[in-house]
Parts: sequence; C-alpha cells; structure tokens
Amino acid sequence: MESHMGQGYKFQPSDELIVSLLKEKRLDPHFLYGPIKDIGHICNLEPGDLATESETDSEDRACYFFYEPRYKYRNSNRVHRRAEAGHWKITSEDSQIEASNGLIGTKKFLTFYRRSPGSKVPVKTDWVMHEYHVKDDPSYEVCA
Repeated sequence: MESHMGQGYKFQPSDELIVSLLKEKRLDPHFLYGPIKDIGHICNLEPGDLATESETDSEDRACYFFYEPRYKYRNSNRVHRRAEAGHWKITSEDSQIEASNGLIGTKKFLTFYRRSPGSKVPVKTDWVMHEYHVKDDPSYEVCA
C-alpha cells in the first residue's frame, strides 16, 4: 500500500477531505488512499473488531473505512446496520459538510446498541461511528 503521509504524521482528515476522497472512490471503485481501507460491510462487525480491520498502526482509536452500503430491502434506501451482538443506530440529524463552493456532503452520527440476553431493550454503548456521504450519491460511504 502506498503511503500518503510521512513517518510520524497522524492521519486526522477534515470532513471536507473525507468527502473529496469519497468522490474519488465513487468515480473509481478501485481507488485506495493510505490509511482508509476498503471493507465489505462495516456494520456487520462488532465495534471491538474495527481496530483489527484498520490500516493504521496508531494508538489512536480512530479507524477509517470505505464501504458500499447494503440495504435492508431490494428497493429501499434504508441501510442494514445490524451486527451479531447489536446494531448501529443513527443518533442525530445529518450534519452538513460545506466547502467554499457550497454543500458537498453530509455526516451521520451512529451509536452502537448492544442486545442483552433476556432483555428486549438494547443497551446504548460508548462506541460511536461517523458515516460520510457525498451530496446526492449514496453509492459509497466512509466510516470513521
């Protein structure tokens, strides 16, 4: 994998950079960028497994992934976000990402809710994911 950063630099992309990389990914599905790894479907993974799937060697707990969303139903725009032990739930309204030329994308905040044995009510955890979308195109997403 080609490195896009010098040794000793921490990958801390701005929301605008993430959306621009996502646009590149949309145009070229084989596009790769340094510490952002392609992953089949991130929402099927347990939160504790995300670090082992990441390309970063940092002690930082932030991980970045490109993924194509899978939808609950064939003609639906509802993304399937269920893992074995729980599910990722959208916990806020979309945050708009703007550049000098206007709105370029959105960011969703998701929280992992764990199913407890014997309980019908899932328990909110401290695991949080940010899901980025290019304006008007849900074909690829970045999760951080």
